[in-house]
Amino acid sequence: MEITNNALSLFNYIGNNNNSYESLDSLASNARKEISQGIGVLESGLNTGAFEETFELIENGEIDIDLNHVENYYQFNQQKLNREVAQLAESFDLGTEIGVTVTDGELVVEGDSDNAKALQQYLDKDTRLNALIQQTAKLSEFVEWGEAKNQAAEYKENGMSEESIVAFLQDARSVMNHDNKFFLADIGSTFYSRGYTQSLIDKISEES
Repeated sequence: MEITNNALSLFNYIGNNNNSYESLDSLASNARKEISQGIGVLESGLNTGAFEETFELIENGEIDIDLNHVENYYQFNQQKLNREVAQLAESFDLGTEIGVTVTDGELVVEGDSDNAKALQQYLDKDTRLNALIQQTAKLSEFVEWGEAKNQAAEYKENGMSEESIVAFLQDARSVMNHDNKFFLADIGSTFYSRGYTQSLIDKISEES
């Protein structure tokens, strides 16, 4: 999803100071709002693979999602994935970490070894596991973006400049705009997007 295509997206204000101030004011005032609805819409969208449509509903403010619900959903899926990966380790050489690019509804195993090719064939055939990875990857991105927006609200309250907040959000939003990666090994699995927002926060703290 291009950040300039969503008219009601937070990033519609980039390059427009008036929109920037209004959007960030709204972000700061609503970031900690108690949210009690929207999880059903999230589950439906994820279960049907309607990732972008669900994300647009969240971004446009048409549904409210408590970030804790999304985090819990992600953790539940991640636990299931780790059990799946433990089983895969019995059939494939996962002693060395293997990367799988999650892109456009497809999983692409990196590398051209026989083991990588065999794993690719397995993921292509196992549509249930394929869907679980796709869903969990998107949940991870949702969590990271939610954390970034909450952090932006704190930055604003602490007096950070509008330009610096926009730059932070642009970096954080990249986790939604680019292909994700799923890394699996015999000790478990994770996603490239996981912890991305915290890495940006740490970098800003080091530079302060």
